[in-house]
Order: sequence, then C-alpha cells, then structure tokens
Amino acid sequence: MKSPLDYRYLPACLLLMVLFSGCASQPLPPPQSQELQANARLWNWQAQGRLAIKDGEERHSANLDWQQQGFSYQLMIFGPMGQGTARLDGQPFRVTLATSDGQTLEASSPEELIRQGLGWEFPLSNLIYWVRGLPAPGQHLLVDSRNLIQGNWEIEWRRFSQVDGYSLPSLLIARHGDFELRLAINSWQLHPATQEKESQ
Repeated sequence: MKSPLDYRYLPACLLLMVLFSGCASQPLPPPQSQELQANARLWNWQAQGRLAIKDGEERHSANLDWQQQGFSYQLMIFGPMGQGTARLDGQPFRVTLATSDGQTLEASSPEELIRQGLGWEFPLSNLIYWVRGLPAPGQHLLVDSRNLIQGNWEIEWRRFSQVDGYSLPSLLIARHGDFELRLAINSWQLHPATQEKESQ
C-alpha cells in the first residue's frame, strides 16, 4: 500500500514553506510618489512619537507631541537630555521656547531657537514637509520613494502607516554629516477638516 506522503516531494514542500513565510515577514513596500502628493493637503494634524538624536558620540532621546494647525505649530518635547519638558510654539516669523527651568526664549526661526535652547540641530521648517513624506520647498533630489537629498540633509523614510486613507511616515531618519535624527511616530491624528480629499 502506498504511503499517503511521498517523501520525494518533502524538500520542495519545505522550500515553499520557507519562501511563503519569508514573504509574509517582509515590510510593506513604500508608497509611490503620486500617492504621497495627497499629503500636501494635510496641514492640521497631531503626531506623537519618539526622537532619537546622535551627534558624534553624544546621544539624546525624548518623547514628542507635535500639533500642527496651518502654519502654526506646538511641539511638546518630554525629557530632552534628561531634563523635564520643553514647549515650542511657532507661527510665521515668531517662535518661542519655554523650558522646564523657567526660561522663555524667542527667535525668528525654530532652528535657531532649538539650537540655542536645547543644543540640537533640528530642521523643523523642512521637517514639517519631511514628516508627511514630502520634499520641502526648494531644490532637492528625490532619489527614490524612500530617499531624499535636500540641502545638506539626507532623508530616509523607512516605514509608512495608513492613516484615514493617507500613507504617512512612521519612521523618518535625517542625516547631516555626523548628526543623525530619528523620528518614530506611533500615533497620527488627522483633524476632520483635513480628511476631506479634493474631488478629482
């Protein structure tokens, strides 16, 4: 009587199982550039996650709560360099930073203010676009759907999430020489007014 399992085919079966299991564990492919164009309409949102900054041998991390309303924004940074909370409020041509030690600083650009108050290189004016998977206005080189070169920065979008029909980055890495900034977003919230897509 013939055995119900023909062992001659066992190696082939095992190979197929390995191939299928490998495919299931692969990350989803990044969205195409045209899919990300819809993100340019998103100007009212909240993103929560974690920052990791490496500057040469120095490393810092902090939790981040970012609220964007048009061209105005508020960033709550919890635990920068092990120190309390910092709050950054910005609107065109006026940015203030309040730190946990009672200091309030003001400047015309967020980059200058964050460098002065926290000692970080933090290209916020461009990050407002990069965090949505878009190049900032100005010259840039879009290498592919995951990589962008703009100014002196190399941007890598490593992971994306689907949020209310939009593909939004969930892990962004920005490098400038020996400086590296990682922004991992674990929660996106789009305000209702931004979820209405334009009629085609």
